Parts: sequence; C-alpha cells; structure tokens
Amino acid sequence: MASLFKWARKEDVSPASPVTSSAPAAEPSGGVALTSKVLPKVLASLAHVSAPVLIDLGPVVGANVSFFGEQLACKIFVEDLFAEREAHARAGTLGALPEALTARLPHEHGTVDGVLCWDFFEYLDKPSAQALATQLVALLRPGGIVYGFFGGPPGALTSYTRYAVEGPSTLRLRQVPTTSTPRYVRVVRDLNRLFEGLVTAESVLLKNNTRETLFRKPT
Repeated sequence: MASLFKWARKEDVSPASPVTSSAPAAEPSGGVALTSKVLPKVLASLAHVSAPVLIDLGPVVGANVSFFGEQLACKIFVEDLFAEREAHARAGTLGALPEALTARLPHEHGTVDGVLCWDFFEYLDKPSAQALATQLVALLRPGGIVYGFFGGPPGALTSYTRYAVEGPSTLRLRQVPTTSTPRYVRVVRDLNRLFEGLVTAESVLLKNNTRETLFRKPT
C-alpha cells in the first residue's frame, strides 16, 4: 500500500499539521525490544477504515510515520505533547498545562479514528489527565480507538520513553531525559473514569506493571 506521507523534520512540524514521509530519518540504535499483544489489534481496528486520521501524542519518530503510513495509508498528526509538558515543567507553569494540552488538539470533534498516546498519562496530574482524556474522547469518531501504556511502578520519572514501531507486534523503547516528575499511577478504575465514554477493547499487564491498553468508542 503506497504511503501518503512526505517526511518533515521534527523542528519543522507545527501543531495540528499532518506529518508525511517517503524518506524518514533513521532512528538511533539501541533500546529495549517489546513484543506487543495489543498493537496487532490496533491495526485490525483501523484496517477497515479508508484513509484513517491518527493523532500521535509523542514526538516525531520516523519509523512510526512510515509504519502506519504503509499499513493504513493514513493521515497522521504528530503533536508531541511530551515537549509541551516539558516546556511547562521547566517554566514552572504546570498549572496551565490542562488548557495548553487541549489547545494543542484543535481538531474538529468526531473526526479522528485513532490516538497513539503511548505512556504520556504517567506524566500528568489529575487536572491535566482529565482535560486531555475528555478532549480525546470528544475527538474520536464512533468506532475510533485510543492506544496507550498506563501505570508502571511508583517513583520519580527522570526520562520519558520513545516508542518506535518495528513491526506489527514489535516496539523498541528508548529513554530520553526529562525534568523529574512523580509517576502518576492509575489503576483500571481510574482509567475507566478518565476515558468515560470509551470501552476497554483489550488490556494486557506487562512485567513492569505497565498496562498496554486499547480503548474503543462505541458505534
């Protein structure tokens, strides 16, 4: 399936702009490989949608842009909310983060087929997490999905994880330094409250106590 993308460097990508790629930059070597049981179900959920619209809440990762473009012929908006949170943490303005996160997602409600949120919610306090989750639920079309990693052991976070998709069931995880923050651990009950209006289509508890989860908006 031909890709709909042309590559843009990370610094050239503006909020709410689709990233496109035919010659993505090479990803750095190293990191930890992870076999995903949920990613194949993400692909299956979107395979029947013609030119699906995806939002990636992480940084621009060439492997991901290429993979989803080739697999789904999709349009993908890379918002990099990790960078947004880091900027507020450094500036001491985390109280303004809920409004900043929703402002970074100005898409029309009911127009998005899938969201890749990775483990971003681990870095968000309750007001920020609720504001973002509410916005994501509103953006999804009926049948749309949210794919992410939630939980992990309690403790301080001094890096975030960059997820690079290497295949239909394989991810490579690399650590990138960030401003220290407590990990906001949320159990299944908390996640259901955050994403009210979605149903859990798949949930797998990994060895590091992180939960790989697929939410779906009912049709």
